[in-house]
Order: sequence, then structure tokens, then C-alpha cells
Amino acid sequence: MAAIVNTEILRDRLPKKIGRTLIVGSHVYRGRTDRRMAYKDVIGVDMIDGEGVDYVIDLESDYLPPIGLFDHIECCSVLEHSRRPWLICANLERLLVLGGTIFVAAPFVHRLHAYPHDYFRFTVLGIKALFSKIEWTFDAITSIDCLDKSKCPIIKKDGHPYLARSESVCFGHKI
Repeated sequence: MAAIVNTEILRDRLPKKIGRTLIVGSHVYRGRTDRRMAYKDVIGVDMIDGEGVDYVIDLESDYLPPIGLFDHIECCSVLEHSRRPWLICANLERLLVLGGTIFVAAPFVHRLHAYPHDYFRFTVLGIKALFSKIEWTFDAITSIDCLDKSKCPIIKKDGHPYLARSESVCFGHKI
């Protein structure tokens, strides 16, 4: 069974390939931090313009603007908003250098939310199935509030966790 850990802490502790970084879903919402600030050479892309967004890009598109290749990609809370997440994943693989690292997080159990739409929930195996060129070295079921156990009730039935709010996360590198 996958580990149950805090998403924010996990993202910051996993070993990333140092170099050019792409933050997918970089729009900064109220109360959130600008993930671009964690890197020296970084580009933030999103489907909508706003704080934290360097380029507005539709990653489902067959054509991507010439933004170059990246050593590390973070794609957090994005895939559930895509009608065709397999196209985004194929484009992310194309944007990642050979040996580059990728961190993907997507809701497993979460309320419906707009941006502009909310289509999917993902298991760890579901995320892995979307990326054919990634060798995954870590996966987990996570919760943003898991450090405060009162905000992350975990009930086990037949050895399976039931979480109030959780994400599936995967980390790996391009092969």
C-alpha cells in the first residue's frame, strides 16, 4: 500500500534534477505560494493568465510555443481540469529532457471545483498509465493536511485507507 504523507513536504523533499524547471498550473491563488520562487531557472505555464503565469499555454494542443526543454517538471492539481489529460502528459514527456525528473500530483478524493472545469480523479496507477516514457521511482497517497491528524481522518477497512481529502502523487524520470 502507498505511503500516506503530506503533499507539500513531499514535493519539496524529493530529489529533483537541478536545472531548468517548468511549473504546470502556475497560477497563484489567494493563500498559495508562487512555486516558481523555489527555483532559479523556471517558467510557469497555465491555462489562464494571472499572477505566477509566464505563458498561457494549452498543453492539450498539438502545437506548443517554443519554450524549450526542461530538466524538472512539476504538474500539480492540473490533470483533473483537462478533458484529455493523456495529451497533456504526452506533451510534458516531450518537454522533459532525457533523465529529467517529474513530479505529478492529482486529486484522488476531493470536492468538485472549477478552473474552468473539473473532470477527473486519479489513482497512482492512473497517473502512471498516462506517462509511457517515465520510470516512476516513488508514489504515494497524500494529504495536504496529514500532519494535523484531526484534519486527515484515516479509516482502514480491509486494509484500505479511506481519506477525506487526498491526492495521488508520483515522481520519476524520463527514460
